[in-house]
Order: sequence, then structure tokens, then C-alpha cells
Amino acid sequence: MHSVGVCHIARQMLDVLRKRYGEESEEYRELEQDRREILVAALLHDVGHGPFSHLFERALKHPKSPPPKYPKDHEGWSRRIIEEQFGDYLRENGVDVSVVLGLIDKKNRRHLLAKDFISSQLDADRMDYLLRDSRSAGPKYGEFALAWLLHSLRIGRVPTTGSTDGVWRLCFDSRKAIHVVEEYIQAREFMYVQVYIHKTTRAYEAMLLSILSLARKICEGDPNRVPSPCPPALAKMLAEQPVTTAEYLSLDDFRLCGTIIDWSQLTDDGDELRGALKRKCDQLINLRQPYKAIDLDTRDKQDKALRLVTSVEGTPLAFSCHRDDFVDRAYRNIHYRKGKEQEEQADWMIHLVDPEGKTSAAEQVSDVIRAISEIETTIYRLYYDAHDPEMIAHLIKEGWLPAPPDNREEVHA
Repeated sequence: MHSVGVCHIARQMLDVLRKRYGEESEEYRELEQDRREILVAALLHDVGHGPFSHLFERALKHPKSPPPKYPKDHEGWSRRIIEEQFGDYLRENGVDVSVVLGLIDKKNRRHLLAKDFISSQLDADRMDYLLRDSRSAGPKYGEFALAWLLHSLRIGRVPTTGSTDGVWRLCFDSRKAIHVVEEYIQAREFMYVQVYIHKTTRAYEAMLLSILSLARKICEGDPNRVPSPCPPALAKMLAEQPVTTAEYLSLDDFRLCGTIIDWSQLTDDGDELRGALKRKCDQLINLRQPYKAIDLDTRDKQDKALRLVTSVEGTPLAFSCHRDDFVDRAYRNIHYRKGKEQEEQADWMIHLVDPEGKTSAAEQVSDVIRAISEIETTIYRLYYDAHDPEMIAHLIKEGWLPAPPDNREEVHA
């Protein structure tokens, strides 16, 4: 439903701008040419996600010997799936597939105005998932005035690396949009803190990471050694072998959940790793107590946690602890750069335009946005399986947990 929602919002954005500027206007002409491609990209941009979305990418490693042009991430899979599964049909219906693929490629710097609808800091994708996730999860933190944001849409000429005159970009009315853009950026910040990186959310993610890591360790590169039953495509990916597009598409949330249910009923035959896999799957599927967290609120604790997880690598304890870290900003301002991604980061800015056509980065107009853009959302936590007695004993020995009280009765003379 999310992808349908993204397509719906992208269509609304296009219709608002068409009505404001007219199909033949200089500002809107480029969008009219790319209208189909924008809507197709909005609808298909997430087709490359594996089960449980981004978590699946974190859990599985890239094949050791991938064939040429093998996708490295879900965006690569999206482009491959669009080309292989939908390419001929789209071309028959007048869609430029190369443009569609470019719109979901963050490193592509062509068609920047069209890309603003799909891949920017205020695009149809983020608008939809914030509102949808806020409603689904319960908290109201992700809500913002979508109708007013759409009403404030404009097109402006923005100075861009590689263009002396600037290029047409998606902007917002500097007189009307300030507060709703502030509201949107704050909504994203609140949703990350209260939902996406909430302690319990990340605890269950750590459990799933442990389960898939255990299965990967058990098979040791041989898909035939993955605990059965298991979808063939998942077995190959756990063994770090490449899969075909059809095999990749055979995996979804339901098949992975079914596999975890089956693994929760394994017979371990005395095998320590299979026994741990069985227990952790049962723990996750039946929503028993998730992993517990220790906040790593000092640099010393962070370094100590890194030493801990490093020291237990290659042992069964490695699958009962997880060092979690997350660092990001709700809005990446004009000064935010990441090495080679400098130009791409500059392309993602939110711009406001005044009645005279002058454009400015959002933080240059809003003190609130400027303040938020300087705040990094960070978490550093150590998650551990409280149901693993060996892990508990190890954490007590290393000083992470207090020793249990001595309940022996005192012997009085």
C-alpha cells in the first residue's frame, strides 16, 4: 500500500503544479514530459526490498563471487526488477525506462526536478511513509499538514553544481510553507526517535539479525546445510551465493516468518548452534521477552562494547549480543557532506522560493530548520539475550551486569 500511496501523492503534486503553471509553461514543461516516468518510479521504487525491508540487507552479506552487475542493495534490485520484469511492458506504453531507473538512483544527477518527487528530503516517498507509519504505529508524531504542503508547492531555479544558470527544482512558497516544512522535518525527527529507533523496535531487529546470522553460521557457505525447511532462495543468500531475479522475488515477509516458525520447532540433536536457533526463533515468533538493552551513553562504554562483541566473534556468544548504533539528522543542511557524495547531498536540499523567484535553502529562511539541522539523532546500545545464561554470566564477568545477590542464609555461631 505504501507504493500506491507514494504514486498517489506524486500525482497530487504534479496536478497542483500543472494547475498553477500550465502545461506549456517554462517551469512545468519538463515535468509534463516526465510525468509518466515520475508516476511509474513512484509506484515501483520499492520493488527491490527484501523481507522486512532494510533489515534484510543488514542481515545478509553480499555474495563472495557475484556475477557482473549483481545488485548491491535494494535500490539495485529495484532497478534490475523494473528492467527485467516491467521493461518491455513500460516501453510498449511509451515510458522511458532509462529515466525511471535514473529517478530511483541517488547518484544520478539528471532530471533533478523529476527526482525531487522520488528521491529528496521532501519527496512523495517520505510524505507517505511518515503519515502511514504514524497512523499504523499509533503515535501522532509523524503527522503534518499534507494538504497545505501541496498547496505551497512551487518550481524555482536553484543554483546547482555543474550549471551556471541553475536548474528548475521543486521548491516551496517562502511565504506559506515555512511552518509546514518545519512541521514535516520535526515529524520525521520524532518518528525516528519514538518509533524507528525505539529501544523495543531495535531489540526485535537485533533478535532477527541474530537468527539469520546463526543460520548463516550453521550453513558455512553451503545452502544444503541451512536448517530445513527453508526457501531455496533464502538458503542461497544465507550461503552468500547469488540468486536470480525470480528467486529474489520469491521471498517476502510471510515466507520468512513461516521459515522462522519452522525453525522454532527444530530438533537440535545436541547441536549448540541449532539449539540456539530453535530457542531464538521461538522467542521471536511468540513475542517473548525481547533482547534487553544497555545504553552506551559514554565513549568509554561504546569502546568497551566494541571490545566485547569483537572478543566473542566466532563463538556462540556472538549470537546473543548485538552492538547497535544509529547516527543521522532529521534534515541534512547545506553544510552536510559525506566525501564523494558531496554533489548528491547538495541536490537533496529543500528550497524555498519568494515571489521574485529567488530561491534559498530552507535553513537560510527558518531558524527552526537551521537548529534542527545541527542536531544529530544518535543511539548507541548493547543488546543482549537475557535468556542465554552463558551470555548473562559473561556480562557479569565483564562488569556489564551486577552479580546476583547471595541468597545463602548466614550461619550464626
